[in-house]
Amino acid sequence: MACLCVDDLMYVGTSKDMVAGFKTTMMKEFEMTNLGLMRYFLDIQVNSFLGKIFISQEKYVTDLLKKFNTSECKPVASPMVVNEKLQ
Repeated sequence: MACLCVDDLMYVGTSKDMVAGFKTTMMKEFEMTNLGLMRYFLDIQVNSFLGKIFISQEKYVTDLLKKFNTSECKPVASPMVVNEKLQ
């Protein structure tokens, strides 16, 4: 599978040979830089551990909280809903 986003390309596969062949073909055809294993893609953090892939937006949210000076706010398990009747 290949995913192309403007100037970014991500490719994955179940066969190491297939992935290596795809990479070689693409690098012959286009000017590319191999950045190694993916760590971030479209503000999504990607980690792999024991052959499994985990994605999160933890860094994006942390940066967003810092940007708006809300990183010290108290976290809650779920948003509170206030049900007030309109008068």
